[in-house]
Amino acid sequence: MKVLRYRGPGELAIESMAVPDPRPGEVLVQVAACGICSTDLKTYRRGHPKIAPGAVLGHEIVGVIARSRADGWQEGDRVVVAPYAPCLACRACERSSFTLCEHLFDALPDPGGFSEFVRVPERLVERGMWRVPEGLDLEEATLAEPIACSLHGIEALDVRPGQRVLVIGDGVMGLLHAALARAAGAWVALSGRIPERLAIAAEMADVVLDTATGDLEAEVLRRGGPADRVAVTVPDGAAAQEALALVAPDGVVSLFAGFSRDTRIAMDPNRVHYDQVRLVGSFGFAPHHFRRAIELLADGSIAGRRLITHRARLEEGQEAFEAVAGFRGVKTLILPQPGGAQMHRKGGARQDS
Repeated sequence: MKVLRYRGPGELAIESMAVPDPRPGEVLVQVAACGICSTDLKTYRRGHPKIAPGAVLGHEIVGVIARSRADGWQEGDRVVVAPYAPCLACRACERSSFTLCEHLFDALPDPGGFSEFVRVPERLVERGMWRVPEGLDLEEATLAEPIACSLHGIEALDVRPGQRVLVIGDGVMGLLHAALARAAGAWVALSGRIPERLAIAAEMADVVLDTATGDLEAEVLRRGGPADRVAVTVPDGAAAQEALALVAPDGVVSLFAGFSRDTRIAMDPNRVHYDQVRLVGSFGFAPHHFRRAIELLADGSIAGRRLITHRARLEEGQEAFEAVAGFRGVKTLILPQPGGAQMHRKGGARQDS
Protein backbone atom coordinates (compact mmCIF):
# COMPACT_ATOMS: atom_id res chain seq x y z
CA MET A 1 0.00 0.00 0.00
CA LYS A 2 1.01 3.65 -0.38
CA VAL A 3 1.73 5.97 2.54
CA LEU A 4 2.69 9.63 2.81
CA ARG A 5 5.72 9.45 5.08
CA TYR A 6 7.14 12.33 7.13
CA ARG A 7 10.88 12.48 6.40
CA GLY A 8 11.67 15.55 8.50
CA PRO A 9 10.66 19.22 8.65
CA GLY A 10 9.39 20.36 5.25
CA GLU A 11 9.69 16.94 3.63
CA LEU A 12 7.05 14.31 2.86
CA ALA A 13 7.43 11.34 0.52
CA ILE A 14 5.19 8.71 -1.04
CA GLU A 15 6.44 5.25 -0.09
CA SER A 16 5.20 1.67 -0.23
CA MET A 17 4.80 -0.63 2.73
CA ALA A 18 2.99 -3.86 3.51
CA VAL A 19 -0.66 -3.68 4.49
CA PRO A 20 -0.73 -4.22 8.28
CA ASP A 21 -2.30 -7.46 9.46
CA PRO A 22 -4.94 -7.06 12.20
CA ARG A 23 -4.55 -9.22 15.30
CA PRO A 24 -7.44 -10.74 17.28
CA GLY A 25 -9.71 -7.95 18.53
CA GLU A 26 -8.47 -5.55 15.84
CA VAL A 27 -9.73 -4.34 12.46
CA LEU A 28 -8.14 -3.13 9.24
CA VAL A 29 -9.68 0.07 7.87
CA GLN A 30 -9.38 1.26 4.29
CA VAL A 31 -8.89 5.00 4.74
CA ALA A 32 -11.35 7.13 2.81
CA ALA A 33 -10.25 10.53 4.10
CA CYS A 34 -8.01 12.09 6.74
CA GLY A 35 -7.85 15.76 7.67
CA ILE A 36 -4.66 17.78 7.98
CA CYS A 37 -4.68 19.21 11.50
CA SER A 38 -2.57 21.77 13.32
CA THR A 39 -0.39 19.09 14.95
CA ASP A 40 0.38 17.61 11.53
CA LEU A 41 1.24 21.07 10.24
CA LYS A 42 3.45 21.98 13.21
CA THR A 43 5.31 18.69 12.82
CA TYR A 44 5.79 19.29 9.10
CA ARG A 45 7.05 22.83 9.61
CA ARG A 46 9.43 22.45 12.54
CA GLY A 47 9.37 18.87 13.81
CA HIS A 48 7.81 17.47 16.96
CA PRO A 49 9.55 16.18 20.11
CA LYS A 50 7.34 13.06 20.16
CA ILE A 51 7.13 12.36 16.41
CA ALA A 52 10.29 11.05 14.77
CA PRO A 53 11.06 11.31 11.05
CA GLY A 54 9.79 8.19 9.34
CA ALA A 55 6.35 8.39 10.93
CA VAL A 56 3.13 8.55 8.95
CA LEU A 57 1.08 11.52 10.14
CA GLY A 58 -2.69 11.94 10.12
CA HIS A 59 -5.19 11.19 12.90
CA GLU A 60 -8.58 12.50 11.69
CA ILE A 61 -9.37 9.14 10.12
CA VAL A 62 -12.54 7.83 8.47
CA GLY A 63 -12.97 4.81 6.25
CA VAL A 64 -14.48 1.39 5.70
CA ILE A 65 -13.55 -1.82 7.51
CA ALA A 66 -11.67 -4.03 5.05
CA ARG A 67 -11.03 -6.88 7.49
CA SER A 68 -12.41 -7.51 10.97
CA ARG A 69 -11.09 -9.73 13.73
CA ALA A 70 -13.22 -7.97 16.34
CA ASP A 71 -16.64 -9.04 17.57
CA GLY A 72 -19.48 -6.75 16.51
CA TRP A 73 -17.67 -5.21 13.54
CA GLN A 74 -18.06 -6.33 9.93
CA GLU A 75 -16.30 -5.74 6.65
CA GLY A 76 -17.98 -2.79 4.96
CA ASP A 77 -18.84 -0.92 8.16
CA ARG A 78 -18.20 2.82 7.76
CA VAL A 79 -16.21 4.06 10.74
CA VAL A 80 -14.49 7.07 12.23
CA VAL A 81 -11.35 6.25 14.22
CA ALA A 82 -10.09 8.29 17.15
CA PRO A 83 -6.32 8.79 17.41
CA TYR A 84 -6.21 7.54 21.01
CA ALA A 85 -8.34 6.25 23.89
CA PRO A 86 -7.78 6.26 27.67
CA CYS A 87 -6.60 3.12 29.45
CA LEU A 88 -9.30 3.43 32.17
CA ALA A 89 -6.89 1.97 34.75
CA CYS A 90 -4.39 4.72 35.71
CA ARG A 91 -4.84 7.33 38.47
CA ALA A 92 -5.94 10.00 35.99
CA CYS A 93 -8.58 7.73 34.48
CA GLU A 94 -9.82 6.72 37.95
CA ARG A 95 -10.70 10.38 38.58
CA SER A 96 -12.20 10.72 35.06
CA SER A 97 -9.36 12.96 33.84
CA PHE A 98 -9.22 10.95 30.63
CA THR A 99 -7.18 13.46 28.61
CA LEU A 100 -4.42 13.13 31.23
CA CYS A 101 -4.33 9.33 30.97
CA GLU A 102 -0.81 8.08 31.71
CA HIS A 103 -1.04 5.62 28.81
CA LEU A 104 -3.05 7.72 26.36
CA PHE A 105 -0.75 7.10 23.41
CA ASP A 106 0.01 3.42 24.01
CA ALA A 107 -2.46 2.27 21.34
CA LEU A 108 -2.43 4.22 18.07
CA PRO A 109 -3.67 3.60 14.52
CA ASP A 110 -0.93 1.82 12.55
CA PRO A 111 0.38 3.63 10.58
CA GLY A 112 -1.09 7.17 10.57
CA GLY A 113 -4.10 8.21 8.51
CA PHE A 114 -2.17 9.49 5.48
CA SER A 115 -2.10 5.95 4.14
CA GLU A 116 -4.35 3.60 2.21
CA PHE A 117 -5.02 1.34 5.20
CA VAL A 118 -4.66 1.52 8.99
CA ARG A 119 -4.71 -1.21 11.58
CA VAL A 120 -6.91 -0.22 14.53
CA PRO A 121 -5.67 -1.72 17.83
CA GLU A 122 -8.05 -3.43 20.23
CA ARG A 123 -8.27 -0.53 22.70
CA LEU A 124 -9.39 1.82 19.93
CA VAL A 125 -11.84 -0.74 18.56
CA GLU A 126 -13.40 -0.96 22.03
CA ARG A 127 -13.65 2.75 22.90
CA GLY A 128 -12.13 4.80 20.09
CA MET A 129 -14.01 3.76 16.96
CA TRP A 130 -17.59 4.58 16.01
CA ARG A 131 -19.89 3.82 13.11
CA VAL A 132 -20.60 6.73 10.81
CA PRO A 133 -24.38 7.28 10.98
CA GLU A 134 -26.44 6.75 7.86
CA GLY A 135 -26.83 10.04 6.02
CA LEU A 136 -23.49 11.45 7.21
CA ASP A 137 -20.85 11.29 4.50
CA LEU A 138 -17.34 10.16 5.27
CA GLU A 139 -15.63 13.42 4.41
CA GLU A 140 -17.76 15.34 6.90
CA ALA A 141 -17.12 12.67 9.55
CA THR A 142 -13.40 13.60 9.55
CA LEU A 143 -14.44 16.64 11.60
CA ALA A 144 -15.51 14.49 14.54
CA GLU A 145 -12.05 14.69 16.13
CA PRO A 146 -11.64 18.50 15.94
CA ILE A 147 -15.23 18.94 17.14
CA ALA A 148 -14.53 16.59 20.06
CA CYS A 149 -11.48 18.67 21.02
CA SER A 150 -13.53 21.87 20.75
CA LEU A 151 -16.30 20.42 22.92
CA HIS A 152 -13.68 19.80 25.58
CA GLY A 153 -12.49 23.39 25.12
CA ILE A 154 -15.98 24.82 25.59
CA GLU A 155 -16.40 22.60 28.65
CA ALA A 156 -13.15 23.94 30.13
CA LEU A 157 -14.35 27.51 29.49
CA ASP A 158 -17.62 26.76 31.31
CA VAL A 159 -19.68 28.66 28.73
CA ARG A 160 -23.19 29.57 29.89
CA PRO A 161 -26.22 31.21 28.24
CA GLY A 162 -26.04 34.99 28.03
CA GLN A 163 -22.27 35.24 28.41
CA ARG A 164 -19.99 37.20 26.11
CA VAL A 165 -17.42 34.90 24.51
CA LEU A 166 -14.39 36.02 22.51
CA VAL A 167 -12.68 33.46 20.28
CA ILE A 168 -9.19 34.45 19.13
CA GLY A 169 -8.31 32.67 15.89
CA ASP A 170 -10.09 31.94 12.61
CA GLY A 171 -8.81 28.41 11.93
CA VAL A 172 -11.07 25.39 12.08
CA MET A 173 -10.76 25.17 15.88
CA GLY A 174 -11.67 28.82 16.30
CA LEU A 175 -14.68 28.45 14.02
CA LEU A 176 -15.83 25.35 15.89
CA HIS A 177 -15.42 27.11 19.25
CA ALA A 178 -17.58 29.94 17.95
CA ALA A 179 -20.30 27.60 16.69
CA LEU A 180 -20.37 25.57 19.90
CA ALA A 181 -20.33 28.63 22.18
CA ARG A 182 -23.23 30.17 20.30
CA ALA A 183 -25.11 26.86 20.45
CA ALA A 184 -24.63 27.03 24.24
CA GLY A 185 -26.49 30.35 24.28
CA ALA A 186 -23.56 32.77 24.40
CA TRP A 187 -22.99 35.95 22.41
CA VAL A 188 -19.86 35.27 20.37
CA ALA A 189 -17.20 37.46 18.78
CA LEU A 190 -14.43 35.89 16.71
CA SER A 191 -11.19 37.58 15.69
CA GLY A 192 -8.96 36.68 12.76
CA ARG A 193 -7.28 38.00 9.64
CA ILE A 194 -7.95 35.57 6.75
CA PRO A 195 -10.83 36.87 4.55
CA GLU A 196 -11.98 33.42 3.39
CA ARG A 197 -12.19 32.20 6.97
CA LEU A 198 -13.84 35.35 8.29
CA ALA A 199 -16.59 34.95 5.69
CA ILE A 200 -17.38 31.55 7.18
CA ALA A 201 -17.00 32.92 10.72
CA ALA A 202 -19.79 35.39 9.99
CA GLU A 203 -22.14 32.38 9.83
CA MET A 204 -20.98 31.02 13.21
CA ALA A 205 -20.37 34.11 15.36
CA ASP A 206 -22.43 37.18 16.19
CA VAL A 207 -19.56 39.54 15.44
CA VAL A 208 -16.40 39.07 13.36
CA LEU A 209 -13.37 41.22 14.15
CA ASP A 210 -10.77 41.59 11.39
CA THR A 211 -7.43 42.10 13.12
CA ALA A 212 -5.73 42.73 9.78
CA THR A 213 -7.50 46.08 9.59
CA GLY A 214 -8.30 46.95 13.20
CA ASP A 215 -7.07 46.80 16.78
CA LEU A 216 -8.60 43.87 18.68
CA GLU A 217 -8.62 45.46 22.12
CA ALA A 218 -10.20 48.66 20.82
CA GLU A 219 -12.85 46.70 18.90
CA VAL A 220 -13.73 44.56 21.93
CA LEU A 221 -14.08 47.61 24.15
CA ARG A 222 -16.15 49.39 21.51
CA ARG A 223 -18.56 46.47 21.30
CA GLY A 224 -19.48 46.25 24.95
CA GLY A 225 -16.30 45.69 26.91
CA PRO A 226 -14.32 42.68 28.11
CA ALA A 227 -15.60 39.15 27.51
CA ASP A 228 -16.73 36.70 30.17
CA ARG A 229 -14.89 33.92 28.40
CA VAL A 230 -11.90 34.08 26.02
CA ALA A 231 -10.61 31.12 24.00
CA VAL A 232 -7.13 31.35 22.48
CA THR A 233 -7.13 28.96 19.53
CA VAL A 234 -3.91 30.16 17.85
CA PRO A 235 -0.39 29.25 19.11
CA ASP A 236 0.62 32.88 19.57
CA GLY A 237 2.02 34.11 22.88
CA ALA A 238 0.97 37.67 22.09
CA ALA A 239 -2.62 36.49 21.61
CA ALA A 240 -2.53 34.68 24.96
CA GLN A 241 -1.24 37.79 26.67
CA GLU A 242 -3.88 39.93 24.97
CA ALA A 243 -6.59 37.51 26.10
CA LEU A 244 -5.70 38.19 29.72
CA ALA A 245 -6.28 41.89 29.10
CA LEU A 246 -9.63 41.31 27.37
CA VAL A 247 -11.32 39.05 29.91
CA ALA A 248 -13.79 40.49 32.42
CA PRO A 249 -13.49 40.10 36.21
CA ASP A 250 -14.51 36.58 37.30
CA GLY A 251 -13.88 35.52 33.70
CA VAL A 252 -12.07 32.55 32.21
CA VAL A 253 -9.27 32.41 29.63
CA SER A 254 -8.65 29.08 27.91
CA LEU A 255 -5.31 28.33 26.27
CA PHE A 256 -6.63 25.84 23.74
CA ALA A 257 -3.81 26.06 21.20
CA GLY A 258 -0.56 24.13 21.57
CA PHE A 259 2.31 26.61 21.89
CA SER A 260 5.95 26.14 20.98
CA ARG A 261 8.11 25.18 23.96
CA ASP A 262 9.92 28.51 24.05
CA THR A 263 6.72 30.59 24.31
CA ARG A 264 6.58 32.86 27.36
CA ILE A 265 3.94 35.39 28.36
CA ALA A 266 3.90 38.15 30.97
CA MET A 267 0.85 38.66 33.14
CA ASP A 268 -0.30 40.83 36.02
CA PRO A 269 -0.92 38.44 38.95
CA ASN A 270 -3.36 40.93 40.45
CA ARG A 271 -5.74 40.19 37.59
CA VAL A 272 -5.97 36.69 39.01
CA HIS A 273 -6.01 37.81 42.66
CA TYR A 274 -8.30 40.85 42.70
CA ASP A 275 -10.34 40.23 39.53
CA GLN A 276 -10.49 36.46 40.17
CA VAL A 277 -9.68 35.69 36.55
CA ARG A 278 -9.08 31.99 35.88
CA LEU A 279 -6.58 30.65 33.36
CA VAL A 280 -7.29 27.11 32.16
CA GLY A 281 -5.92 24.70 29.59
CA SER A 282 -7.69 22.30 27.28
CA PHE A 283 -6.08 19.40 25.45
CA GLY A 284 -7.65 16.64 23.41
CA PHE A 285 -10.93 14.89 24.14
CA ALA A 286 -12.54 12.09 26.10
CA PRO A 287 -14.64 9.36 24.46
CA HIS A 288 -17.91 11.08 25.41
CA HIS A 289 -16.79 14.22 23.55
CA PHE A 290 -16.17 12.13 20.42
CA ARG A 291 -19.60 10.47 20.62
CA ARG A 292 -21.26 13.87 21.00
CA ALA A 293 -19.27 15.26 18.05
CA ILE A 294 -20.63 12.54 15.77
CA GLU A 295 -24.17 13.31 16.96
CA LEU A 296 -23.73 17.03 16.20
CA LEU A 297 -22.54 16.24 12.69
CA ALA A 298 -25.28 13.69 12.07
CA ASP A 299 -28.15 15.96 13.16
CA GLY A 300 -26.80 18.98 11.30
CA SER A 301 -26.07 21.06 14.41
CA ILE A 302 -22.55 21.60 13.05
CA ALA A 303 -22.31 22.36 9.33
CA GLY A 304 -19.15 20.35 8.84
CA ARG A 305 -19.32 20.43 5.06
CA ARG A 306 -19.00 24.23 5.21
CA LEU A 307 -15.55 23.92 6.79
CA ILE A 308 -14.06 21.50 4.24
CA THR A 309 -12.57 23.75 1.58
CA HIS A 310 -9.83 21.68 -0.09
CA ARG A 311 -9.04 18.07 -0.94
CA ALA A 312 -5.87 16.40 -2.20
CA ARG A 313 -4.75 12.95 -3.28
CA LEU A 314 -2.05 11.17 -1.31
CA GLU A 315 0.44 11.98 -4.09
CA GLU A 316 -0.38 15.69 -3.69
CA GLY A 317 0.36 15.63 0.03
CA GLN A 318 3.45 17.84 -0.01
CA GLU A 319 1.66 20.52 -2.04
CA ALA A 320 -1.37 20.27 0.25
CA PHE A 321 0.75 20.82 3.36
CA GLU A 322 2.44 23.83 1.77
CA ALA A 323 -0.96 25.30 0.94
CA VAL A 324 -2.19 24.79 4.50
CA ALA A 325 1.02 26.38 5.80
CA GLY A 326 0.13 29.37 3.62
CA PHE A 327 -3.28 29.67 5.35
CA ARG A 328 -5.24 28.51 2.31
CA GLY A 329 -8.84 27.64 3.12
CA VAL A 330 -10.06 26.13 6.38
CA LYS A 331 -9.92 22.33 6.40
CA THR A 332 -7.96 20.29 3.86
CA LEU A 333 -8.53 16.55 3.49
CA ILE A 334 -6.15 13.93 2.14
CA LEU A 335 -8.04 11.29 0.13
CA PRO A 336 -5.86 8.15 -0.14
CA GLN A 337 -8.18 6.12 -2.41
CA PRO A 338 -8.44 6.66 -6.18
CA GLY A 339 -12.21 7.09 -5.81
CA GLY A 340 -11.92 9.62 -3.01
CA ALA A 341 -14.20 9.23 0.00
CA GLN A 342 -17.18 7.84 -1.93
CA MET A 343 -17.20 4.49 -0.12
CA HIS A 344 -20.72 4.30 1.28
CA ARG A 345 -21.98 0.81 0.51
CA LYS A 346 -21.36 -2.22 2.69
CA GLY A 347 -18.77 -4.48 1.16
CA GLY A 348 -17.29 -1.53 -0.69
CA ALA A 349 -13.84 -1.73 0.86
CA ARG A 350 -11.06 -3.07 -1.28
CA GLN A 351 -7.63 -4.21 -0.11
CA ASP A 352 -4.61 -3.94 -2.40
CA SER A 353 -1.05 -4.86 -1.53
